[in-house]
Amino acid sequence: MRPPISLLASALALATSLCAVGCDKGGAGAQPEETWRLGHSEGSSPDIQGGEALEDGDVDGAAARGVALWKMQRAMRMGDRGFAAAVGVTSAKFVALAALDRAGSSGEVAYFRWDEDPASLERWIVVSVTFDPDEAMEPQKFDDRPNGEQRRTLAALWTAEAKAQADYPDARWVAYSFRERDEKSGRLQTRLYFIGSDDQSPDLEYRVLDPVKAKKRPEIVDHRLHLEAGVWAKLPLVTPLTPPGPPTFARAVAIATATGKPVEVIDGVGAHYEVEPDSGLVTRK
Repeated sequence: MRPPISLLASALALATSLCAVGCDKGGAGAQPEETWRLGHSEGSSPDIQGGEALEDGDVDGAAARGVALWKMQRAMRMGDRGFAAAVGVTSAKFVALAALDRAGSSGEVAYFRWDEDPASLERWIVVSVTFDPDEAMEPQKFDDRPNGEQRRTLAALWTAEAKAQADYPDARWVAYSFRERDEKSGRLQTRLYFIGSDDQSPDLEYRVLDPVKAKKRPEIVDHRLHLEAGVWAKLPLVTPLTPPGPPTFARAVAIATATGKPVEVIDGVGAHYEVEPDSGLVTRK
């Protein structure tokens, strides 16, 4: 047996998450026209961010990102409760974007709304959250413009979502995103994980490059299937990818923590991994 694979807390600093158009949030299902244009701002913008991209085969990184995804899901649930209490029933078109702090001990969920014109996109409600214990602070109202990173993330989300809905028209997801810098090209990108909301929806991944000019669209350069529809409801978790990716590890740590028992994951070449409750610590068996 190989030694346990450590989880890198620093990877949590890259984390943001979004509720996709196909998700279960009311009003999020309508996209503004030409939303991809929202993603561009000047290339020297000081708010441009992005850590090192997650490399293929990086089990440590995938496991750490899986823990981040699990925390994002918890943050989104807390944020939704705070948002509902602050707004009530609404017909507004909105999308939620969550971020974790560098240590992964707290974060926030920001809700954006828009009218028919994409230029009307604004940051609406922000709910701050903490973990272990999971608590949400009083929602705050802002009604201001999203910053450049938020615009780029939203533009990448809607670009990937159009592809996901075309390929899986009956599926529903919540999508989570990570801002990265591609080390080969130096370009910034958004990596999106579409986590299925029901047993008819698969878990997917999209890598979307930022546009280099205002009239260019974000570019999908890679997409992957992590778990087939319904597979994540059965144990052990079986993924076609080698090694397993973040969505599979996120589901494993969530199940392990809920049941208080380690969860087994099997990858595309039959390798076995064991995921521990709470910490998400992964051991290859």
